[in-house]
Amino acid sequence: MHNNEPSSSSTLPLQRILLLGALAVLLALTWLAYWPGRTGPFLFDDFSNLAPLGDFGQIDSWWKVVAFLTSGFAGPTGRPLSLATFLLDARNWPAAPEAFKLTNVAIHLLNGVLLAGLSAALSRALGLARRPAAWAGVLAAGLWLLDPFWVSTTLYVVQRMAMLAATFVFAGLWGYAHGRSLLAQGRRRAGYAWMSISLALGTLLAVLSKENGALLPVLAWVLEALVFDRQHTAVAQGGRTFLAWRWVFIRLPALAVLGYLATFLPGLWTGAMAGRDFTPLQRLLTESRIVWTYLGDIWLARTHDGGLFHDDIVLSTGLLQPLSTLFAVLGILALIVFAILSRWARSPVVAAAGVAVGFYLAGQVMESTWLQLELAFEHRNYLPAGLMFLPLAIGLVVGVNGVRSSFVANATKLDLTPNPTRRWPVWFAMALLALFALQTARRADVWGKPFQQALVWAREHPDSPRAQGYLANFWSHVGNTPEAAHLLDAALREHPHSLILLINRAGVSCALGQAPEGLRASLLKAARTADLADNVTQYQFGKLLDGLGACTALGAGFSQDLIAAALANPHARQTTVQRDLLHREALSALAAGHAQAAYALDLQALQLPDLPVGARLRFAVELASAGHQQKALDLLNTVPSPLAHIHGWSMAALHQRWLRHVGFYQDSEAHLRKVLIEEIGEKK
Repeated sequence: MHNNEPSSSSTLPLQRILLLGALAVLLALTWLAYWPGRTGPFLFDDFSNLAPLGDFGQIDSWWKVVAFLTSGFAGPTGRPLSLATFLLDARNWPAAPEAFKLTNVAIHLLNGVLLAGLSAALSRALGLARRPAAWAGVLAAGLWLLDPFWVSTTLYVVQRMAMLAATFVFAGLWGYAHGRSLLAQGRRRAGYAWMSISLALGTLLAVLSKENGALLPVLAWVLEALVFDRQHTAVAQGGRTFLAWRWVFIRLPALAVLGYLATFLPGLWTGAMAGRDFTPLQRLLTESRIVWTYLGDIWLARTHDGGLFHDDIVLSTGLLQPLSTLFAVLGILALIVFAILSRWARSPVVAAAGVAVGFYLAGQVMESTWLQLELAFEHRNYLPAGLMFLPLAIGLVVGVNGVRSSFVANATKLDLTPNPTRRWPVWFAMALLALFALQTARRADVWGKPFQQALVWAREHPDSPRAQGYLANFWSHVGNTPEAAHLLDAALREHPHSLILLINRAGVSCALGQAPEGLRASLLKAARTADLADNVTQYQFGKLLDGLGACTALGAGFSQDLIAAALANPHARQTTVQRDLLHREALSALAAGHAQAAYALDLQALQLPDLPVGARLRFAVELASAGHQQKALDLLNTVPSPLAHIHGWSMAALHQRWLRHVGFYQDSEAHLRKVLIEEIGEKK
């Protein structure tokens, strides 16, 4: 025992009770802050990712569970672990969103606990004694938990994927940090076991939740360089065996991930846009500015509510266009230099700041650099910002103890009754936590009220066509179509070629029974040129086509003209878009009594690559329902089932192999064929 530790045997249990109590209070406060948001609706990508819950009826058997877990399409892995957690909330579709949102909040709380453990372990490695380090971990995790910037991640159900990836990254890094401390104590066998299992299993589970979980070895490399081996003690602690282990479990996996990302670097010079309206170089330059916006939102707890619409971001087309790009790039370079130089910092606060910066920038390398993803989403910061508040927490704990930071390693206890000159860190921490909690509760309240949410997003993003169109939909739903028309007309004056706005304006015109002059021509022109492969545009375009059947405002035959214009669009070559448009043409032909034309269009749609398993049966049923049983049977005979020839071992291929194994579609097709043959026989 150190001579400045109290000798009472009751002190240690009391400290633990106080620590656990403080953590419990922060968890409860976070739960209460998010409680108003539980009443919010599903949004956007929620529907496409959760709809497979109902593909095979109630999920009440193991074959349906496996079918759902292999149905994911959000990334190369299909993210089956994230899909598995959705089964905790519902086993059919449609479903109520509240259970999904509360589960997300519970995962957020779990991440806070894991982050407290990881932050405490890092604080100890940076020189703090056990109890101050534990308090620093709790405070850092509490600030992260209550940061209002995470509302749009936690209450957006589908972002559970990003949250779960963070869960396993935090857990894996905590286990690695624990093993690293065991190694430093000379307990090599236990240390290697903890480190190896934590990194390997953590990476696997994180990747099966979302692909950015593959960054775990990269983040471990950052911690190794800036925390555990900052004094170059690796050889002394573990010898050459540890150096070999580090290459196998950290550096080689990290280099593999970075090497994969590097394969996309040629796009910076070729300018391949990959379906976006910006080049990879423009995206990289723009991200330099966006990252600073992220950092401001994380730290400042601004009064705005963020949101999901960021199509109003001004592109950086060069270092000087706009000029802020140059300063943003220089600032990021300065942060990188600071993180590197922090290895030699004597103060644990400065060292922790370097760790936070290095961790954040490494965590952004996949989603906020040159990959052709959408420009901005708040959830991309959830994992990278995990250590953001660690330097502040360490500084406040050091301040409470009244110990100079350069001698913090000598502090062996946290003074819970500080002298009057050291009360300010406690009050500052409490004030900051209270501010974050209030802002989180306010944002969560907005997320629990969808109409208010639409109003706020439209006000905060006046130059976003998506935000204006989203609000216009709400005005239409409550029957105030004149207000919706006024809003869209104003937005169209600023963005006259926006297909999103034109689609929404067409819907309002159908409700009003009249359309403004030029709307029909503008829609047809936009349909020929807009990015129909964009998920939001594709959804909105399909929704418009669904509602045009009874619409007279845009003239006779407008639906067919719009489909024809879209098929002439180069973006319609994307398989999903083209198949949907051809099928819609087939349905129009079928409704007009042109069975042969409908058959030919359906056949063309089914012969496109990546055919969904049930599409053949659905198209055949539609033909049969219109009285054309023979053509329905011909369609089944002409187009082979996708289950007949399955290639590769992707998640989509595994899904098809499983469906073939259980025979669900084979049984359905056999029954359909039997009915068709019987009905054809009755007609003869």
